[in-house]
Amino acid sequence: MQSRILILSAQSSRSTSAYTYRLLSLARLLEDRGYNCDYFFMEDHPPLDTETTRSVFMPLWLRKMRSYDLIYCGAAEAAQAFFFSKPFMPGIVMIDMHGDIVSQSAQTKFLMTGGKKNSPSFRVWLIYKMAMMISDYCITQSTYQMEDLIGEGVAAGNVSVVRNGVDLELFEFTDLPKDPEFSIGYVGTFHTWQGTEYLFEAIGLMKNRQARILLIGFDEEDGWKKEFATAYGDRVETLNKMDRPKLIEKMKSVHTLMSPRPPHIASRAAFPTKFAEYASLGRPILVTDVDETAEYVQKYECGFVCKATSTDLAHAMDLAVETPRDRLVKMGRNARKMAETNFSWPIIGDDYAGLVDRLLARRSPKKRVVP
Repeated sequence: MQSRILILSAQSSRSTSAYTYRLLSLARLLEDRGYNCDYFFMEDHPPLDTETTRSVFMPLWLRKMRSYDLIYCGAAEAAQAFFFSKPFMPGIVMIDMHGDIVSQSAQTKFLMTGGKKNSPSFRVWLIYKMAMMISDYCITQSTYQMEDLIGEGVAAGNVSVVRNGVDLELFEFTDLPKDPEFSIGYVGTFHTWQGTEYLFEAIGLMKNRQARILLIGFDEEDGWKKEFATAYGDRVETLNKMDRPKLIEKMKSVHTLMSPRPPHIASRAAFPTKFAEYASLGRPILVTDVDETAEYVQKYECGFVCKATSTDLAHAMDLAVETPRDRLVKMGRNARKMAETNFSWPIIGDDYAGLVDRLLARRSPKKRVVP
């Protein structure tokens, strides 16, 4: 009998978040390799749409959940739903960490209280503990987080790194434009944990006042959009979120793309999706030295690494603007090589399918209940 896999999301089927993008991308890699995957989006199935009580109501779906050999859970918010049901489920529960939610919660509280509090919310801590108690296997985007999990007591044989990939054809390589519309660009959300404050201050500290900067990813009512526009005028172009084809064309108009993440343990556990996309386009990448992306930039000589302070970021941005085009072109080609070697979806898919094969092979041979 062919193995059955369920893809469990804590969000809605209508979500366009980075969380959902990774969840669907990994599922399609398995489907492309012959696996049968079903999908279950908890926000589409009340009362499972309420995070704090979904573990109480999940037993109502126990018969369905017992029919799967492996259940992929998108982060702790999904996995914790099985806290009461797991003893009655023969299948393997695999949690995709999707970052460190406990550290993210602590970081948010630290910033909201002006540094007075640095502890995670009890709700987030409890969700994480419930998820880890019932999960059979963990995958993460970050080698750093894998090491942290092992340090917490997860067996080394029960955790693996599965990177975010990139479509090398969609994000096709192009050489840098000779006369770029923008010197530096950023694509993503504008939140504290993305380093928005550092970026805002750094632009003001740049010595080069002629460099144009492109920022993409604002929501319609995003307060940061007004802040950047008011402070920097024509030096900075602020654009809302857009569809992928338009986004890629805009990204091609930039010489150097950046990921200015802040210094916090929450950053350590991340590996931004945008990093692989920047690299695939063949653009030099400017990163702060808070996660593994800095190691990749240094190894492949494909960009600039700086400390996560507004002063250092401003200096790195000035350096990127002043770097001769032929040097930037070489960095961009190195970045593309890095993407082809490490972040191609077919390569990641083969490794991921191999992992799933091994997990299914070691599954406890309890009887599966078919609805």
